[in-house]
Amino acid sequence: ISIIDGSAGLRMLLTSFIRTRFPDAEIEEIDPFSQTMRGAGFLFGTSGDVIILGGLGTRKEALDAIARLTGREQCPPIIVLGAKELTQQPDELIAAGAFDVLRKDALSSVRLCRCVARAAAARGTGASNSPTIAAGESVPEYANAANFGDFALVTQGDRTVVEIDGYRCLSTLTSGTLADVFFAEHFDADDKVVIKLLTASPLGNMDAVGAICARQKLLDGCQSPHIVSTFDTGVTSGFSYVVMEYLAQGDLRRRMKNTVDTASSLAIMAGLFDALHALHAMGLVHADIKPESIFFRQDGSVVLIDFDIATPTGHCLTGSKAAEGGKVLGTPAYVSPEQGAGLPIAATADIYSAGIVLIELLTGEVAFSGDTPAQVIFRHIHDEIPLLPLRIRYLQPLIDQMLAKQPSDRFQSAAAAKRALQTFLPVQSRDGGL
Repeated sequence: ISIIDGSAGLRMLLTSFIRTRFPDAEIEEIDPFSQTMRGAGFLFGTSGDVIILGGLGTRKEALDAIARLTGREQCPPIIVLGAKELTQQPDELIAAGAFDVLRKDALSSVRLCRCVARAAAARGTGASNSPTIAAGESVPEYANAANFGDFALVTQGDRTVVEIDGYRCLSTLTSGTLADVFFAEHFDADDKVVIKLLTASPLGNMDAVGAICARQKLLDGCQSPHIVSTFDTGVTSGFSYVVMEYLAQGDLRRRMKNTVDTASSLAIMAGLFDALHALHAMGLVHADIKPESIFFRQDGSVVLIDFDIATPTGHCLTGSKAAEGGKVLGTPAYVSPEQGAGLPIAATADIYSAGIVLIELLTGEVAFSGDTPAQVIFRHIHDEIPLLPLRIRYLQPLIDQMLAKQPSDRFQSAAAAKRALQTFLPVQSRDGGL
């Protein structure tokens, strides 16, 4: 597959989309405006199976590029990625030789990969027999519906409307520094979803796009019921987005508005350890465990969401040093000492954060607070581990090992932490899942 577009970030993201569905695909990324290429179609071969052609500003440019490519022998099917104006009347481009025309500025990975599969089948490669949806992924057939819903972003007081393929916006759930999150539904069904638009990672930021692609590659291999399901990914107006299942039971923060008894708190923590076990098995550290990232399914089971800053085990989170103007990647009230200090993190960092969540569940108070993020992080690093109230002091050994200042002194895995926690659960509540 040849991907031709002037945006390196978009090429990288499209490669990630395609490799998710077709892991064995050979993909060539081509910049049509490089010094060695004077316009799309001149200096590269057409012996592959599919060409994805972007970088087209006008209808004339599109027609000229298609003519150059189709003028060669054995030209593969050409999928044109164009702006909205190009895709509103695709018949002329298809008549000129394009296989299909897709919106470049509002592109669904599901739609793209299904188009690639059809194009490869038309080429006669047999790729039509390849799955376009990863095993176990619940993406409905109507995902090919050509409807684009409006989603409003408010950045520094300015309102911008972007379009997302196949979904209409019902409401804005949150708007933060990393992402805007929307409640939405599909145009052709009653399916409710959550769409996260990663506004802090524009396609022009190659490091951010590379991190998104690396995380998604690892998460795509996860089949755990404790990790939120992803239905689609895509790009709109220069930002990537992800479409996830809607978890109607809400998050742990909402539950904590009412008193959660000790047994229930421990059961929730056991479910969180199941989720962390699945995540850590993929080589990822969540790095932002907090009540807002812990959700529940209808049956009460725990589901982990929000992987915006998840990082491979043993890596540092760039910019997480407290000395850098008090800015951290993660939520200061829950970060581990090593994360706050900008050191490499591993599974033990998530276990520490889970311990902070457990203290809040048990007592109703955060373990460490302060006037600034830097003050909170300082307390994580230097203050004594909080002492539990007498009524639950029997849980202190569990808390002490989860919140040990040195990662080597903590539980070394979520499975080990859960085994220790189970000794405090009522027999009927124990889950032998790990």
